[in-house]
Amino acid sequence: MKPFQHDLVVLFDHDGTVVDSETIALKSAWRLTNEVAREFPTDQYYELEDFVKSFAGKPYREILKKLYPDSLTSLNERDIDRLVAEEEKRAIEQLTIEAKATVGTPEVLSYLRDDRFKYALVSNSSLQRLSACLTSAALTDYFPSKQIFSAHDSLPVPRPKPLPDIYLYAAKCLDAKVLDCVAIEDSMSGVKAAVAAGIGQIIGYVGGTHISEDERKSRADALVSAGAHKVIDRMEDLIGLLSPTSV
Repeated sequence: MKPFQHDLVVLFDHDGTVVDSETIALKSAWRLTNEVAREFPTDQYYELEDFVKSFAGKPYREILKKLYPDSLTSLNERDIDRLVAEEEKRAIEQLTIEAKATVGTPEVLSYLRDDRFKYALVSNSSLQRLSACLTSAALTDYFPSKQIFSAHDSLPVPRPKPLPDIYLYAAKCLDAKVLDCVAIEDSMSGVKAAVAAGIGQIIGYVGGTHISEDERKSRADALVSAGAHKVIDRMEDLIGLLSPTSV
């Protein structure tokens, strides 16, 4: 096997970045949340569009904690565990059918592989969910298991973004210095995780369908405020940013 010819290690977020999965999963979570509200009433109600904007990139457990801040008297931990498991099951069912790669991502991954970049997937999602998405999106050939890192399953204890743990773990497993890593993230929590981990270059991505055309500018500004060094809305633009004169 030929050695890697680049020092940079490219670490991709998954949901909304490599796979256009956010709207699919969030729509499923929104439906479940409305069912939950009938059993456990809450003053906080979101239309689908606002739900997607508010909770993209956030684990369902965190969404429930936001909707039910006084969970000790409304939802107990057993309820939350049950609902998180149900959300995961429903999301995987839908993603298995509907998940597609974000526009330009297969071409970018082909370029990285052919040009012998080291790259990996660094996600909050479970390995089962990632497998379902990558299979549906026809991306499994690009990501062997040793290049997939899940904050849900790869760590001794789940520690999702915006905590930096999964980035630090991925860099260690890939024998990479965090300053030599490039993170590609679509969410505030992802960018914050990369910043906290000390990732050398952080690139925001606003090309997923869960970000409307009207929202892209404000989302890009928010990602920069959170710590992204640059923002792209076309995945193909990543190739130019990885050239020695750009990074």
